[in-house]
Amino acid sequence: MANETIKNIKERRSVRKYIDKKISKEILEEIIDCARLAPTGNNRQAWSFLVITDAEIKSKIASYARYGRFIEEAGACVAVFVNQDKATTSLQDASAATENIMIAAKSYDLGTCWVNSYQKEHSKKIKELVNCPQEMELMTLMSIGYYDEDDVSMPAKKSLSEVMVWDKF
Repeated sequence: MANETIKNIKERRSVRKYIDKKISKEILEEIIDCARLAPTGNNRQAWSFLVITDAEIKSKIASYARYGRFIEEAGACVAVFVNQDKATTSLQDASAATENIMIAAKSYDLGTCWVNSYQKEHSKKIKELVNCPQEMELMTLMSIGYYDEDDVSMPAKKSLSEVMVWDKF
């Protein structure tokens, strides 16, 4: 594949098992810079990206998020928040930013896994844990970390012909 972006999208996998290796501040900042460049409704950019590297906080988040236990092992966790008072397309905005995080992380050979957190059971506890302002809503959690490539497999995906139609259904 000649295009690096296409290659990263096609090779990206959800990673739930990480090795103990720190991610540099510069790489995390570059990843979040890519997140902030995602499109938003009416260009509101009503988001905040909380980068969590503290082991104790990651451990508490992992204990709260039933489907995010692996966050504890990751080098970092990114919590994507959207200001509900300012955004008109919160879910779409957070999803676009979260996708940018996954693709940017893959370009550094980092694995990620997205944990849906919009109005989930764990969201209120996590918001309290990180002193989240009242108007901010937790949308997604993203584990980011180095991983052993031998531990990650490609899940079965539908073929292009199964999902793509031309002009009319």
